[in-house]
Amino acid sequence: MKCQTVVILVQVKNMNSLKPTDANNLLVQFIRSIPFLSDATPDEISYLCKHSEYTDLRRFEIVYHKSEPCKEVFYVCNGMIKISAHQNMGKEVIRTICHAGMIFGEGSLTGEKSRSAMAQSLDRRTTIIKLNAEALRKILQQNPLVCLALFDVVGARLRNNQHRLESVIVEDARTRIINFLRENAELYGNKVGLNELLLKHNYTQQDIADFTGTSRQTVTTILNDLKRSNVISMNRRRILIRDAALLGI
Repeated sequence: MKCQTVVILVQVKNMNSLKPTDANNLLVQFIRSIPFLSDATPDEISYLCKHSEYTDLRRFEIVYHKSEPCKEVFYVCNGMIKISAHQNMGKEVIRTICHAGMIFGEGSLTGEKSRSAMAQSLDRRTTIIKLNAEALRKILQQNPLVCLALFDVVGARLRNNQHRLESVIVEDARTRIINFLRENAELYGNKVGLNELLLKHNYTQQDIADFTGTSRQTVTTILNDLKRSNVISMNRRRILIRDAALLGI
């Protein structure tokens, strides 16, 4: 999803360098650009701004750890956030990857007392807005349109997680990895030729393995096979899908 907040971000590199008035005006623009708040009133936006914070993150910087108290909901303005947990044997399981225009930490609104997973930045620069959960809850109670819009967002997340679970159960590793490439290319790729899509990313092969429920060795083998078949070409941060139709796009 290419969202309005990405456009806003190119206008300023460091919010800390702005005067307080300018910084507050920019925060208002960020919050107004959040899709589920499109029906919030000016007073509600102003109230939420007083209980929100704009934050820049470096790559691999932790937003919150597992078991921390749930006090905030987060909105991704730019970059990527990984939500993951570790099993008893130490293996990481990626629950979701949040891109620009997505929220995370919404358990703060549904009775979750402590975090059940860790949130971590994946991009060299990721920008998020921290929304105080109690302040947002107050707006949800008084504005049914905002409440319904947020339900739609959370419902879409649940449907996507259900689809991923079904995929792990019924699809083989190759299909899951190809679907990962296809879905990311559809959402975040750029068309560069008649049938080609360029996907710029910050995933490691271990990230892809943890997200698809496979192993890093399996991801390496399948990506190399697609490369030999001339379906894709790739380097560290780019994957070029040479013929989108071959991946079902």
